[in-house]
Amino acid sequence: GVPEMAMDLEVFGPFDVPCDGSGNVKRIESKHKAVFWSDAALRQLRKKQGCYVFALRAAKGFVPWYVGQAGNGFEQETFTAHKRDKYNRALTRRQRGVPVLFFVGPPGAKKMVPSKELNHMEKELIQFAITRNPDICNVQNTNNAPRWTIQGVIRSPRGKPSTPAKKFKTMLQI
Repeated sequence: GVPEMAMDLEVFGPFDVPCDGSGNVKRIESKHKAVFWSDAALRQLRKKQGCYVFALRAAKGFVPWYVGQAGNGFEQETFTAHKRDKYNRALTRRQRGVPVLFFVGPPGAKKMVPSKELNHMEKELIQFAITRNPDICNVQNTNNAPRWTIQGVIRSPRGKPSTPAKKFKTMLQI
């Protein structure tokens, strides 16, 4: 058969997530949903489907804490009580850092992502996130994380990749 059209998705963010408190006692409450989504820069994302990553921004970049998928649109799904519990668990475990959300969804005016693709993307993003942060707050798709690495290519410890690793990554567009 003819292969299905590829889904070209785009990354949006990071967008700071409002919260109460500072220092060691930050909390994201239900009221913060309206504050977050009132940002004009986010208007285009409200009804898009896709995956999102809750992360904390610190001195050394971003640490992922939760990967989710939104089949009913980002606005509806990113601040449910269940999700806020996950975010707040991350905030209590890791005091420093500004909470942010990244979104991965279709570009422009497009909104839809087939559920099969959403599931696949979520699984794969969780695998990458776990490598970066083994304490991630996801429960599903975390117990079967691959235990293999390719030095300088996939799930590799820090350090400069070798020349062959760089060429390999370029070849496979990793």
